[in-house]
Amino acid sequence: MKSKLLVIVPLLSLLSVSCIKDIDIFGSDRPVLSLPPMVPGYPLKIAVVSDIHYMDPSLLDSNAVSGTAFRNYLNKDPKLLQYSAQVFKKVMIEMSLWKPDILLVPGDITKDGEKIDHEKMAGFFAQLRDKGIIVYVMPGNHDINNAKAKRYVGNNEYPVAMTSKADFASIYANFGYRSAIARDSNSLSYVVQLRNDLRLISIDASKYDEYGPDGDVAEGRIKPATLTWILAQMAEAKRGNNRVFAMMHHNLIEHYNGQSQLDPGYVVDNWQTIADTLIQAGLRVIFTGHYHAQDIATYTHNGNTVFDIETGSLVTPPIPYREVIVNDNRLLVNSSRISSIDEELPDGQNYAAYSKQFLSGHLEDYFYTYLTSLYGAPSSLATFAAPLFRNGIMAHFAGDENLPPDQQALIAQLAGLSPQLAGIVTTLWTDTGIADNNTTFVF
Repeated sequence: MKSKLLVIVPLLSLLSVSCIKDIDIFGSDRPVLSLPPMVPGYPLKIAVVSDIHYMDPSLLDSNAVSGTAFRNYLNKDPKLLQYSAQVFKKVMIEMSLWKPDILLVPGDITKDGEKIDHEKMAGFFAQLRDKGIIVYVMPGNHDINNAKAKRYVGNNEYPVAMTSKADFASIYANFGYRSAIARDSNSLSYVVQLRNDLRLISIDASKYDEYGPDGDVAEGRIKPATLTWILAQMAEAKRGNNRVFAMMHHNLIEHYNGQSQLDPGYVVDNWQTIADTLIQAGLRVIFTGHYHAQDIATYTHNGNTVFDIETGSLVTPPIPYREVIVNDNRLLVNSSRISSIDEELPDGQNYAAYSKQFLSGHLEDYFYTYLTSLYGAPSSLATFAAPLFRNGIMAHFAGDENLPPDQQALIAQLAGLSPQLAGIVTTLWTDTGIADNNTTFVF
């Protein structure tokens, strides 16, 4: 959310769980989980949890939450990091109740690629795996080679161990890489068999190979060699009568008109050409994250449509995750939200109210600063426009945007002062796809 706006082949006849074992990175034998069966009427249950941004509590010491260094970090990138551990514990409880066959995690697993955070998350995923939930992960822009990996003590910050590309594949060996039927030598992309008629291509588009002392960048791209590999995997899947889902941290297509110009870095580079190419190869469904929005966008090329199912963040209201049911060629997509956690909050608020208040306050200040310093707006205009930008982006984060009359009237007033700013706010309220939170479609 960093600069938001202008901001194997089938498992050999479905091997029995009891017959094959592998050794996981924690040193214990764990059974290999067999694929969900492909039988008429059997629905495949997939949960999607994105942009967890887990920050281990040990990285906040001596009242660092109120300290200068951590507050400065949040002012640039407002996220509810100090509650990320409690939120994910709640997610694990809910996953255990819903019992999906598969959990997809499209990147930004950690705050800033701290190795301790990745190791803790791999431990949590192992607990879900022990309950029969197969977990597949993909790195996001925050997760690898990130110099922002820090520990906060009082008012100060100190570097901690970062995570390399090799570390990531090792730590998450049991969550995609070991069970892959194909891996790309140029990235951390891989292919797994979700069911004996359905494959997942997990696409690594982050630019961590280019990071320097300033840490991560938001922008993402699919390397030409990786795109060639993806197309070969799509063709291989087609020859085997397998349909393909994809997972990528960055958005494949725009989720509001002009997103790639208004807020560069969240849609993959050269997105229209990439989307056209993947659609032509047969891609119809991709699960993404990155922008912290609960949004489904569609894009059509030569009569064929791709559905970009973006899932919001567990550290940004409304704290959502997705429950997806695949039944033949039909997808039923539902959304759930974390509204309470095991933590005492200021003024006795519930987590839903507290998180919304947190983000609202940070975003109004953020947009005021942006409009005055970067856009050159006078203070009076920025004061009037900042709340409208805040409300627009929070509506986009929540999904199913519906412009209320009071906001419409205020945007009309803004148009009299700056038609350009009014147009930008309006596009945030304009949904470009199908229903965002709960919907059904044929792919």
